[in-house]
Amino acid sequence: MLKNRAKKKEILQQSDVTDIIDLADDKFKRGKFSEAIRHYDAALELVPDNFRALHNKGLALFALNKFEKAIECYDHALKVSPNALHVKLNKAIALNSKSDFSGAKNLLDQIIELDPIKKEALNARALSEFKLGLDTEGIQDLKNAIEIDSCYTMAWNNLGCFYLGLGELDSAIECFDQTLTIDTKNYDAFLLKDMALERREKQEKHH
Repeated sequence: MLKNRAKKKEILQQSDVTDIIDLADDKFKRGKFSEAIRHYDAALELVPDNFRALHNKGLALFALNKFEKAIECYDHALKVSPNALHVKLNKAIALNSKSDFSGAKNLLDQIIELDPIKKEALNARALSEFKLGLDTEGIQDLKNAIEIDSCYTMAWNNLGCFYLGLGELDSAIECFDQTLTIDTKNYDAFLLKDMALERREKQEKHH
């Protein structure tokens, strides 16, 4: 009898948690990150190891630029589900965001070893490599990401930024043009292309 009551209570609790997390996710989707976090916390009070609440709370904290706290949530989620590659990827992105480029690259190396065609991981590792001065490796990672998905505008823009930083302006402009062919309203690509064109014009005047 007591076991049945305990089981019933557990089922009700899980149902409550799902409803709370659904509400939190809705707040998250509408950009109300602080409110979402409050609801994730309410769910975690009921079930402290709820994987979904931990991971999504991490995403909300990341959106508020609270990278250390986001990483804590991702680490807790990874204790619950150690093989969750999407959580490891989000942790690596947070490590990049707080300028721990070596830590991010080490984690991304592990992810890519397990899933070599994960374009988001290749893109994120390229950013780590760029910051670590590993330009050749970063360019190759972005080219690999584009080979996996030729419409991956983030990788095209990042590759253009690599070339821009190296002074290879024609290659940079080609990359930004690729982005604009895929997405004609990509504001970042417009700005970056203008910057590259301006630099090229200045170079031509000096020659």
